[in-house]
Amino acid sequence: MTNLRPFFQILRQSFKGFYFLFLVFYSIYVSSIAQAEGELPDLGENSVFNIEQEAEIGRQVYQQLFERGLIETHPLLDRYINDLGARLLSVVDNRVRDYRFFIIRDSSINAFALPGGYIGVNAGLILRAKSQHQLASVLAHEIAHVRLRHGMKLMEKSAGVNNATMLTILAGLLAGGGSDLGAALVYGGTAGGQQAMINYTRDFEYEADRIGISLLQGADFDGRGMVEFFTLLAKASGNTGVQNIEYLRTHPVSDNRISEAEARLRPYSNPSSAPDYFPLFQDYLLYTSSESLGLSGSRFRQALAKIKSGNESSASELLDTLYRQEGDNSWYGYVYAENLELTGRQNEAEQVYRQLLEIYPDDLLVSLNLMRLLKTTGRIDAALLIARRLENRYPQDRAVYFELVGIYQQLDEDLLKMMAQADYHRLSGYPDQAMRLYSRILGSPDIDQVTESRVKEKLAELDRHRSGKM
Repeated sequence: MTNLRPFFQILRQSFKGFYFLFLVFYSIYVSSIAQAEGELPDLGENSVFNIEQEAEIGRQVYQQLFERGLIETHPLLDRYINDLGARLLSVVDNRVRDYRFFIIRDSSINAFALPGGYIGVNAGLILRAKSQHQLASVLAHEIAHVRLRHGMKLMEKSAGVNNATMLTILAGLLAGGGSDLGAALVYGGTAGGQQAMINYTRDFEYEADRIGISLLQGADFDGRGMVEFFTLLAKASGNTGVQNIEYLRTHPVSDNRISEAEARLRPYSNPSSAPDYFPLFQDYLLYTSSESLGLSGSRFRQALAKIKSGNESSASELLDTLYRQEGDNSWYGYVYAENLELTGRQNEAEQVYRQLLEIYPDDLLVSLNLMRLLKTTGRIDAALLIARRLENRYPQDRAVYFELVGIYQQLDEDLLKMMAQADYHRLSGYPDQAMRLYSRILGSPDIDQVTESRVKEKLAELDRHRSGKM
């Protein structure tokens, strides 16, 4: 397995420089494979990078972004963007990748697809969008790039660039030039093939538009969202300059693209009965990403502004009104209950959580919050019951195991605590730590047959995963 960590340790703080540097290194990596094995084969299931290797590259980049604090981790926001992505993926046939959607803490307008189905969207783009349909159009477009393996093909195309040129680009980036200097060096160092590369990426954009709009409309989104977002970006670039909109560097918008997208639209009758919480999602993202909020906008945003300013009691009054009007609105209920906890009204918060669970019995976020509340109020056995139910319902969610570690610690269940720790590390992308803990569990004299069987199965899975990446 190729270790990418040393390359990421030298990255500067700028996310834009980080992502560009990833592409540069990725090009060198593909080029070295091509030189070692002759010509690159057609990129497909039997390409130089198989699906597992592709996913591992994406996972490592994602992990580095996470460790650098660039990924928005609030569960409400994370769930919304992944639910939106899941709705689009529900119409994808024969899917061979597990996709992960995430928000980047950056105010610029940008979105990107990493290898393996890791799709990031900047907070700035989300806040610029005017509807869920516009945001979904961006996700659909990036899903299309992944499905069509455009990133891999672009690396194949650039494999002919010599390593000296790549090192020049790398030196420019590390000298502090950022993405502008990096882009200039790319175009200056490869001038002979510049127009061919531009034409190549332009073709990618048209292909991704065609697949993306099909996904968008197939998932019962309004296809006009793509056209509207293109138009919005085109107008914004005219006012602020293309250089200030990162998305347009890699996704150039032209009149032809807009016209072709319009030609593919079909009538939209809004068949989905699901509520549209996009405005609340935007308000909450603004709340988490801004130092202060003005007391304007929706009543939900006003309540969030009061919380941010330390006026939780006044916020509770607003949230109480909103929640009473829409008792099935999980956004209102979740934020209201959390704010009740902040003001020391745990009993009322518990009541709201339980009311929400009557409507949404499998809601992970509400269940986790209720479990934490029960822990903090000394009802550890009740918290454990919820945690075990969540472990069965969400076996791949690391937050569940994080909470189980604390519960088992309070109950002095050392072996079960170690098991939860191992599962948490495994799901967090730290297989070595997980394997060490699983091995310690196997050596414990207190282990029972059921636990022993589970641990051996998890170790075998980790071994298989590791062998597949060699």
